[in-house]
Amino acid sequence: MESLLVGHVVYTYTDSNKYIEHATSYVAEGLDKDHTILYVDQPQFFAYVKENLRNAGYTEEQVEAIYFINTDTAYETHENFNAEHVLKNLNVFFDSHVTEGCVLRVWGLATWRLQSKKTLIPSIALHEQNFDDFFSRVANIAKNYIIVCAYEGLSISGSLLIELLQTHEYHMTDTDFSPSHLYKKGPVHYTGIAKQLQFENELRNHDTRRDKLDITGKLASIIAHELRNSLTVVQGRLQLLDLTASNRSEATQAQFDGIKKGLTEIEQTASKFLSLAETHVVNQKVINISDLIEVVTVQMESELGKKAIDMHVKLDNTQMSIFGDELKIRQVFINLIKNAMEGMETGTITLHVKDDQDDVTIDVSDNGPGIPDEILRQIGDPFMSSKVDGTGLGLLICEKIIRDHNGNLLLNTEVGKGTTFTVSLPKL
Repeated sequence: MESLLVGHVVYTYTDSNKYIEHATSYVAEGLDKDHTILYVDQPQFFAYVKENLRNAGYTEEQVEAIYFINTDTAYETHENFNAEHVLKNLNVFFDSHVTEGCVLRVWGLATWRLQSKKTLIPSIALHEQNFDDFFSRVANIAKNYIIVCAYEGLSISGSLLIELLQTHEYHMTDTDFSPSHLYKKGPVHYTGIAKQLQFENELRNHDTRRDKLDITGKLASIIAHELRNSLTVVQGRLQLLDLTASNRSEATQAQFDGIKKGLTEIEQTASKFLSLAETHVVNQKVINISDLIEVVTVQMESELGKKAIDMHVKLDNTQMSIFGDELKIRQVFINLIKNAMEGMETGTITLHVKDDQDDVTIDVSDNGPGIPDEILRQIGDPFMSSKVDGTGLGLLICEKIIRDHNGNLLLNTEVGKGTTFTVSLPKL
């Protein structure tokens, strides 16, 4: 690295002692050359580096000239890895040190909290692409820079390493330094980035949406109990009338049957409210996802037969299992299929079950009209429905069930082309 004036290096280390040794050497070279040194790391690692520098004869004034930031602060380790937030945090740190003619020397240890690889890998890929673009702009001002992005080698997967090698010009290990032959200057077309951007937008609204669901659940519980109390009284009196009445005319009987049907519908609505109000998942067991999807398709055959709608199922892996409440998970897919059917008179609904590393991912797709923006903005809001007789609870209940199973529910729609709901659930 000594000959580099501009470079973006990924360092995947496996030996902590080697890591400290390389970090110390890297910083010492910067002090010797009077570079502006920005150091992002764990405080305990930085303490070792400073001690090594002092033992090597560097003055306290030189050591204190190193600009340090805790990596857990820079990368918001208490949250899911959010590429946008990380870049914003690091921009604040770097911007004040980017001056014309200076040489920036940066060392950064990337950290994150435990989370799904499905969301982590595209987040880090997006972050490193952002970072590579950022330092390309820095080069136009400072002219010279060198940055090392360090990753604990035992904690990264092969797929993540490939992404890192596409956004760094050089790859460094504890014992080797070489050019990255996978480096691509310009946007990296990672297939998960579009979905990850959508996921990060969901994360930004997660707390608000969680509170909304909790408040709606409490309100739903109150409404459901009040409805059922009144229903019990009305149904009791109606049953008494039914037993005592005789010689009822056909027209009167029709009215009577209509009242009973209406009360049944109110009972069903009350049950929906209670579903939203339930605070935990019960009756959990191991569920083979392909068996569950087969049961759902059989249940929906008669409904589909009423319209000119075909349903296809694609299974990438028939042996995947999840742990949860089978009736509730089944309810989610029935609701999503019914939603798709209500927007179509003819067409195709496809269920695609995918093996997505740590998760089972199921796409419920249709080729219907899609969801217009004015409805999309309100979709999933409590008590908001585009249907005349809708309660606006269906998607909320689906979202709550999936959330209670530690999963995610995402929506992707395009007017004129169709809609896809993506359910992700932890795989056993």
